[in-house]
Amino acid sequence: MKTIQIYVHGENNREPKLVEVSDEASVKDVINKYQQEFPGSGNPDEVELFLEDEEDHKQKDEIGGKGGIKKKVHIHCHRCKKVSVTIEYNGQTITQNVPPSTTAKKILKKSAKEFNISDGDAADLLLKLSDGTVLQPGDHIGSFVAFPNCSISLLLTANKQVQG
Repeated sequence: MKTIQIYVHGENNREPKLVEVSDEASVKDVINKYQQEFPGSGNPDEVELFLEDEEDHKQKDEIGGKGGIKKKVHIHCHRCKKVSVTIEYNGQTITQNVPPSTTAKKILKKSAKEFNISDGDAADLLLKLSDGTVLQPGDHIGSFVAFPNCSISLLLTANKQVQG
């Protein structure tokens, strides 16, 4: 039996871990591995596995490639099936309900569209937490929230502030 390395992201943990699993591991096996790597992550029956930027969680009995578990794939394990993301920009607010595996890059792109910001102007924007932490394009939104609070507020701001 061969093993593969995958990136595991989890709730309220900003750094993914590179772990080894069997290439025939079921989704449930990967959730169990997640719980070993991220202790205190809740009841395994409540945890779902999402592939990066996919809408729906995987069925726990799916095996290996059929469950999307491939070499170097980014997966996200979380008890929240959706995260309510509130984005504020220029005094306006929108809310998106997304899976916890959604990347900041995807949220930024969708937000720019909803705020009617051109692709060119959107390239100069970034997402921040209220404490000033900048979300990196590959960050999973679920990494910033912990069950049962399945919501987060973000600021859409200019990448470079004009000083003058």
